[in-house]
Amino acid sequence: MAKVANDTVVAETIAEARALAQRGRFWAALLGLGFVIGLTGPFGTYDTLPTVLRAAYWTVVVTTTFWLGYLVSFAVATCAEAYGINAPISLGIGAAVASVPLTAWLAGLHMAFFATPFWANAGELLPYVIVISFAAATSFEAVSSREVVPVPRATSTSGPAWLDQLPAHLGKDLILLHAQDHYVRAETALGQTLIRTTLHDAATDLGDYGIRLHRSWWVARGAIQAQRYRNGAPVVVLQDGRELPVGRTYRRALKDALR
Repeated sequence: MAKVANDTVVAETIAEARALAQRGRFWAALLGLGFVIGLTGPFGTYDTLPTVLRAAYWTVVVTTTFWLGYLVSFAVATCAEAYGINAPISLGIGAAVASVPLTAWLAGLHMAFFATPFWANAGELLPYVIVISFAAATSFEAVSSREVVPVPRATSTSGPAWLDQLPAHLGKDLILLHAQDHYVRAETALGQTLIRTTLHDAATDLGDYGIRLHRSWWVARGAIQAQRYRNGAPVVVLQDGRELPVGRTYRRALKDALR
């Protein structure tokens, strides 16, 4: 699995979860949703639990199921994207896999609170959990999406020594690198060439001159015009209008680099 900036699936998942947990509005919405559901008392809980206990029960259910589903689905979707499966398929795989531990968790809660048989209840819950997981993953990704966000143009700096590998007729105005087997395709404003190296090594040598976007793509900071979402997946818009995909494991590094 490709890595960048010492990121792993676990590290990226934790970083995203930490960033989400620091949002006050998110917690207000999550706890408020649990409280409102508790007042309505779905699935027979209105008659079986008193109001205070019912509100507490559903607040716990909503909070714990969200975090369990979020962490599992994000990690699985990140793994899927690392192997070349892009959104929205990777998102669907993450939601499907997350449905299993979510169902087990809910069936366990029901068994503890209402003495229902674990396996029978799990079988009844699974179809509903799958549908809700897909809907929640899609909605959360849509809320996270943004319209075109302009990126301030990078100030010109002296280029790194790696640029000396470029043929003289192509100049040193590097735009992007694209991994191709044991080579990278280097593109400048004047043309393209193949250089025998790995994208990881090239990105390391180029340092802050550019940003790794994907296991196959690197782009110079000065070539970035904006960030946006297309079909639920983040992309970087270049100055010439082209769009490059952003891998899930590279999103946090990209946000931090362009902040």
